[in-house]
Amino acid sequence: MAEDIQQSEDSAVRRKTGIRKQALLAGFAIGIVLALATFLLWSNARQNRDTMLLSSARIMSTGIARQIKQLVDSNLHVIENFADNWQNGPPVEERDYLSLATPLQARFPALQAINWVTPNYIILYVAPIKGNVPAMGADLKRHPIAGPVLDIALDQRRTQITPTLELLQGGRGFAVYTPVLDHEGQIVGIINGVVRIRTMLTSVIDDDGIVGYSVRVREGDTVLFDLQGEGDTLNLQQTSNIDIAGRQWQIDVIADPTLANQAMFSPELVLFIGAAITIIMTLIVFVLTNRQPRMSNRIIHHMRTPDDINDLSLAITRLDGHLKSMTPETADFFDLREEDYGFIRFYNLAPEFQSDGTASRRAQEKMLLAINRGDEEFRREWVVRSAEGVHVVCDLSMKPSIDHEDSVDITLHHNPAANASVNRLRYLATHDPMTGLPNRALFDDRLNQAVAHAKRYEKLLSVLVVDIDNFRAINDRFGSEIGDETLRTVSGRLRATVREKDTCARFSGDMFAVIATDLSEAEGAALVAERIVEAMSQPIQSGGSEEIRLHVSVGVALYPNDARAPSQLLANADAAMYRAQKSAESSYCFFVETMNSVMHARLSMETQLRRAVDEKRFILEFQPRFRTSDRVLTGFEALLRWIDESGKRRLPPDFIAVADRTGLLSPLGRWIIETVCAQIAAWRDDGYTPVPVALNVSSRQFIQADLIKNIVELTNAHEIDPAMIEVEVSEEIAMRDPERALGQFYRFAEAGIGLTLDHFAAANTSLRYLKRFPVQRIKLSKALFSIALDEQPENSILQPAIRLCKSLNRKVVAVGVETEDQLAVLQAADCDELQGFLLLPPVDASETAALLNRRNPAEKPIVHS
Repeated sequence: MAEDIQQSEDSAVRRKTGIRKQALLAGFAIGIVLALATFLLWSNARQNRDTMLLSSARIMSTGIARQIKQLVDSNLHVIENFADNWQNGPPVEERDYLSLATPLQARFPALQAINWVTPNYIILYVAPIKGNVPAMGADLKRHPIAGPVLDIALDQRRTQITPTLELLQGGRGFAVYTPVLDHEGQIVGIINGVVRIRTMLTSVIDDDGIVGYSVRVREGDTVLFDLQGEGDTLNLQQTSNIDIAGRQWQIDVIADPTLANQAMFSPELVLFIGAAITIIMTLIVFVLTNRQPRMSNRIIHHMRTPDDINDLSLAITRLDGHLKSMTPETADFFDLREEDYGFIRFYNLAPEFQSDGTASRRAQEKMLLAINRGDEEFRREWVVRSAEGVHVVCDLSMKPSIDHEDSVDITLHHNPAANASVNRLRYLATHDPMTGLPNRALFDDRLNQAVAHAKRYEKLLSVLVVDIDNFRAINDRFGSEIGDETLRTVSGRLRATVREKDTCARFSGDMFAVIATDLSEAEGAALVAERIVEAMSQPIQSGGSEEIRLHVSVGVALYPNDARAPSQLLANADAAMYRAQKSAESSYCFFVETMNSVMHARLSMETQLRRAVDEKRFILEFQPRFRTSDRVLTGFEALLRWIDESGKRRLPPDFIAVADRTGLLSPLGRWIIETVCAQIAAWRDDGYTPVPVALNVSSRQFIQADLIKNIVELTNAHEIDPAMIEVEVSEEIAMRDPERALGQFYRFAEAGIGLTLDHFAAANTSLRYLKRFPVQRIKLSKALFSIALDEQPENSILQPAIRLCKSLNRKVVAVGVETEDQLAVLQAADCDELQGFLLLPPVDASETAALLNRRNPAEKPIVHS
């Protein structure tokens, strides 16, 4: 009996501790079922991924093909239009041809050369001349590729292109031959354009616009352009064919595999999750089948309370949110060390603005205030920035610390897969699906942030509303597909017009908006509007023979000039846009009428100024400079005057800033130097002793190398010493970047050009730099000796300033002397030279000879050696 009892107990122990066969079979069966389900889901996910990637590659390939087709057709159209310039006959001289060909190349960089070919196939003129001289006189009739193509072009009397070939300057391209017909239809010549393929295609296919895709453009087996991205799987390749003037090009696009990672359930993720579920469920079924009843509650309880490895935990101070501690995983996530905690606050780990538009710092203060008032827990959505700069959306939980009264514990729960899905949904909710531009919701959010930033840093920003006039007519005439493509073209041009930090958005079918931030002046908004109007005025290919020409109206409103509230700012820009629609042509309009007047006046001045530079409608007057002791003439200062279209004489303050901003100051400066050199040479030739002439330069002119080059070239051409030209640089310009100014001063000195530091004591000149600047003269600020009239002699700084300059072996010049009192003060202070209306006002060039001394016949003229 005892043995039976013992055997029974042993059997019970084996049942408790052994592995049941039923448990093994159940675990094996559930494992097979789940593995099969995982395989089916994985196959389906992989098929969906490949379908998505192939669709993406097809869309990209078709889009690039369309853009390349438009780009090539545009270049061919340019060459054909250029050929129309010679319908009255071939160019008589080479300069006639180059005067039209050279600007064309500047506008279309893909044109390697544009040549004139005679009807008997001889290259007569080449543009540009540099690098293409060997081609002049070449007989294309004997060329194995060009000859047959030229025969076809002349027989059919229309444009033909060659197969792609290796260019002499390197790289691949193709030649275009367009017959030039006179009014009677006779061939008077051929325009030969050489197009560099890589330069042309780079504007369409670049790393920024096609991130991750592998793109190859080829003609048969010849590769014309290759951009290697992440994609390298040939079964994900899509090819589009395009016809280029009778030649077939192929565009191969291999999809970017990283696009698949944007899906919430990629095949790899499905396989991983399926394998994990299979293993876990197999173990669960096995354990439950093999379990003892007493253990069931403990096992279920253990399964219901897992630790979430995605949680980030940290502690901050109640007072100001400084970091106190964090888990190792959290420290790795933010890439922080313990010694960094005392310098970093919690809001520093987040972007400047949260997803709801509130500032992160203000949101942190609000949460800490709630905890300090007694709330046991505070919850909200919170965005953090990882060490890699990725923004991650988390569920934040903030509670008072149990261990430390002065601390707050924070838990951030995030799920990487869910974040990808959330980010995708956020993108779809905040962007226009057709154009990819931000929609109205995201625009309003960014406008709020931009206004807050502008208010904080006292910046100027502009809101521009852009409307396409009569867009419905385009849909009615060409169809909705062409209309949608037109909108995508408009959005691309709009995005290319503004800076990266600016925001472009699409509000509705044909209405767009722009936020231009960090403007230094109102003119900046006008320039943005002008660029938009100019970009939209360019024709758009409709896919057929017709072109689509758009008329746009742009309304502009400025912060804080026109409104301070974001909604009112947008409403004012919208009102200005409706005012602009009243114009017959594309135009823009400011919300404030006075600003429109200012902008139109500025544009009118720019137009007149450009015309005046071309027509040389300027004169120079010469302000004499005298020695204080004996009133001997020591030099002149050249003063520019503009005779406008009304015949009024305009002074530099009226127009010099506009000339500087529009780039007109460079040709105008060369004209001034040439005029001064010619005047000095005329004095010498007429038997007078020349004196130096001083020229004022702007900050932009001062740092340009062309100024020194022009002075040296023109003084050599007129055989005068460069020292006869004195360059005057204001103290304020020199002290903006004194080290750079010092280097530029020495370049002038090495060229032998005279130097003067103007407006001394108007800014803060460092004595260290004043000693090092290689200037010969220092011109005092008028304020220096005007103040001296109202001061007691012992308190005046005029005499110490003059003594300082003299101690540095510099001549001191007083400019703007207008009263006898000023003259007396300057004479008492031992000023070297004087200049001003009291002594003599500026005189015309014809009157300068009366102030000069006749040169002794034995005296040699001043000639540059």
